[in-house]
Amino acid sequence: MTRPGSPGSGPELLSREPAAVPGAVDRYFSLTARGSTWQREVFAGTSTFLALSYIVVVNPAILSEGGIPHAAAFFATAAVGGIATVAMGLWARLPFAVAPGMEMNAMIAFSVVGTLAYTWPEALGMVFWSGVAMLVVSVLRLREAVIDAIPAELRAALAASVGAFIGLVGLQIAHLVRTSDGRLSGFGDWTAPPAVALYIGLAVALVLDALGARAAAVLGGIAASALYCVLADIDAAAAAGSVEGGGAALFRFDLGVIADPRAWGLILVLFALDFFGSIAKVVGLSANTPLQDADGKVPGMRQALLVDAGATVAGSAAGSSSFVAFVESAVGIRAGARTGLAAVVTGLLLFSCLFLAPVLAHVPVEATTGALVFVAVKMLTARRPEASGRLGLAVTVTALAVTVVTLAIDQAMAAAFVVCALAGLSGRRRPRPALWVTTVLLVAAVALQYLNR
Repeated sequence: MTRPGSPGSGPELLSREPAAVPGAVDRYFSLTARGSTWQREVFAGTSTFLALSYIVVVNPAILSEGGIPHAAAFFATAAVGGIATVAMGLWARLPFAVAPGMEMNAMIAFSVVGTLAYTWPEALGMVFWSGVAMLVVSVLRLREAVIDAIPAELRAALAASVGAFIGLVGLQIAHLVRTSDGRLSGFGDWTAPPAVALYIGLAVALVLDALGARAAAVLGGIAASALYCVLADIDAAAAAGSVEGGGAALFRFDLGVIADPRAWGLILVLFALDFFGSIAKVVGLSANTPLQDADGKVPGMRQALLVDAGATVAGSAAGSSSFVAFVESAVGIRAGARTGLAAVVTGLLLFSCLFLAPVLAHVPVEATTGALVFVAVKMLTARRPEASGRLGLAVTVTALAVTVVTLAIDQAMAAAFVVCALAGLSGRRRPRPALWVTTVLLVAAVALQYLNR
């Protein structure tokens, strides 16, 4: 049953009887048990796809800067992301989309290849080995142990951090802020068509949300898309992806890179980004939602972690950087996604990009910004009792500040863990040993990232 006040709840949800669906589908996805309907899941899955569709354009554009063939990166993004997201829905039965992480693709293109002069097959080899390590720790349930050790205050902080990250992604795409070397570097043009599209999309979403419309974010995106197409001169040929040449990077990764001691640190950094970043996103996306059970745990978590680790291995073989549970899944969850059926819909739509590239070229990426900022606002303003105490407030403020400064959820997570650990040293509370170990590893991983720059 959906909790009152949680995302997607409201009078219409609490009073409406779920529509009938075939018994096997209902039982498999627990639609009735989770207070959902197949119509709502299809709509929410479509909402998630619309929110993350920019990755099909942006990921190949970034990776091609590092030499990876554009068509290959496009194929890997759509095909591996689509299959992994469907697997997330069918196996883990959670409404999380899986796609290349924006933190990793920039590191591969601009740091590993651009600055350190590794070849792109060597870079993909590093991604492969980091994915294998992720699979190992996921099978051993080490990531689950870390998640179980996270106290309520940290979960609330990570949820806020994910919200801030989603909002910053929207601001970046709308060109309201500029970044340099993965950091905020200044403001952009606040009067250009992308910015106006964000304003319109956000305004429409906020008004519709106030009127109780669950489709607020998506309708705001449609309004922004229509406006942007009028204001901007969209170069469809430049934006279009293509499956022609999509196999150019297939199994081109250089697995022998593991023999280079210089690469070990980079593999560890990629592993740490994936390990802790995925934990922060999964915890943040599920916090204070009906996806959690009575004990605050998320059924299907182990399968979800195995899916994103397997997607990283498969993605490296196809020509992409690491895959993660995508934060834009929050748009679908906000729209009512409660089961894996929403992820199946998202995955099929993502996979269909392989055949709909010419059509997608006419859908402006900037149209998603209003929906992203709207969801960020809702996540940041959600009431979280566990964040109301002094420790909860300190941890949340720290996580938000670090997210804004670094644009890195894993670093925000490290800072939040440090605050909790220091609170333990002061004698106010004794954290679990796993929390201490995780804090040390997080700090070491962040330090290693800076040492490898």
